[in-house]
Amino acid sequence: MTNKRRTAVLDGLQAACGQRPTVVAEHQVGHEWAPVTRLVFDRDLPGVGRTAIVKTRRVDGEGHGGPAYLRREVAGLRAAAPSGTAAQLILYDDRSGVVVQSDLGVWPTLEKVLHGDDRGQAVAAMHSFAQTVGRLHASTINRRTDHAQALAEFGGADVTTGADTGTRGTRRWHLVEAACQDLGFPDAGKARDDIAFVRAQLEAPGRYAAVVHNDLNPTNALVTDDGVRLVDFEGSGFGHIGFDASFLHFPFPHHSANWSVLPQSVTQAADAAYRAELGTAMLSGYDEMVAVGAAAAMAGRVVRLPVLARDDQSPDDSWRRRAQLVQQIGVLNRLIGRTRILSNLASWSHELAEAMTRRWPDATQPPPKLFTAFGSGS
Repeated sequence: MTNKRRTAVLDGLQAACGQRPTVVAEHQVGHEWAPVTRLVFDRDLPGVGRTAIVKTRRVDGEGHGGPAYLRREVAGLRAAAPSGTAAQLILYDDRSGVVVQSDLGVWPTLEKVLHGDDRGQAVAAMHSFAQTVGRLHASTINRRTDHAQALAEFGGADVTTGADTGTRGTRRWHLVEAACQDLGFPDAGKARDDIAFVRAQLEAPGRYAAVVHNDLNPTNALVTDDGVRLVDFEGSGFGHIGFDASFLHFPFPHHSANWSVLPQSVTQAADAAYRAELGTAMLSGYDEMVAVGAAAAMAGRVVRLPVLARDDQSPDDSWRRRAQLVQQIGVLNRLIGRTRILSNLASWSHELAEAMTRRWPDATQPPPKLFTAFGSGS
């Protein structure tokens, strides 16, 4: 938080609230790649309170964390506001690179609860997480125009850099095919048409279109007394809800730090809680919707095959990367098995998992660990 950005925040608050507060304390609640600060004021501000959360731009030019990321955060928070699933946007200053949000309070992340020692609390947190994601989707299905208008406020400024999280793997399938050829793995060309189908579904989601978070990792969910609340909407957009929904099943396919899995009974209960929040229109073809999203998530991971093949990895990294992909393939194929689509993708990915296991014993041994709240025997 530079002096220039602090001044921009105080100027904005003065304009919005009619009075200029004094900052009496600052607490860093993020980290280097997620610079977030809690500001404590000398007074209660109307519509704000005594504290506020400030996100700052990480880089001013192109690259991860550039201007487009905070612009999407603004649009995502505005469109999601009626759902009550996230903080409220207070103000933003695009020139200074700051977004000011309401303070949700000091709460444990979902990751901390899942890695805690209270199974009941962990089960309840996953149930609430699923409800929150479902409520986000159900309440924003008709807010495409609102989301587009929020982005349009930035004029011709970049709002797309880094916005391809859901489709990135499907757009890079040629790299998967090349990697499989180089490594002697089953020909990924077998799944090419299925991946093209997945990409088409993502780009034209039809009745499955809503505000999607696109980064539903357990560190981006706060477990509050009023239910789970979502943070970090930098990757959000208006798109296919299946990508978000698939995170309940894997779970958290892009979360590598402290990678762990959940008992199937917990993921099934989370799926039921999520489904219960959706409107009738979204429930038609539900299994196909989730399978498409899961395929997109898996495609985003399998493109990393050359990394998995490296000889210079630590034993822990080698196991985590390889075992995570094999585990995710198993989840994907279970979800595809509930449908009549993507049979070639299921067949090829099963062959890939078997080939990985033969070549790399650590792809399955030791098996994935459960989150610690569920113990080793759950």
